[in-house]
Amino acid sequence: MKAPLVHELEKARTALVRTYVLHVAWFSVMCALIGLRWSPHGLKVSVLLTLVTVPPVLLYTVRVHRLCRTIDPAARTVGLWPVVITTLVLSPFESGLILPARNLFAANRVLRTCQASQVSADASNSLEPEAEPLRDSP
Repeated sequence: MKAPLVHELEKARTALVRTYVLHVAWFSVMCALIGLRWSPHGLKVSVLLTLVTVPPVLLYTVRVHRLCRTIDPAARTVGLWPVVITTLVLSPFESGLILPARNLFAANRVLRTCQASQVSADASNSLEPEAEPLRDSP
């Protein structure tokens, strides 16, 4: 059975992947529309939709960071303050593209480590000799 924190990290990682893919898709659409010099109103809507996808991505990024650090304090993730500073200094687009990717890689590494330790624990438990069942004598 999986630890509750590992299960929560898997759920948060899945949610981050979904929001991240949506953000990258809208960002790509926005870049394509800018490249094609689409109508100004369409560009405004495209930029607005891309900006709307940034906060959920950043919230799940911080959630994944907290869960990774709870499971493995040495995990190389990006927390709340780097997210806020990067968003203010660079732009929401860059912080929504770069920081979640870093936390996704770190979450995958933590989950692989947890899975490997679970497999090794299961293997060591299966190597222990089990007691033979008692047989009825005839």
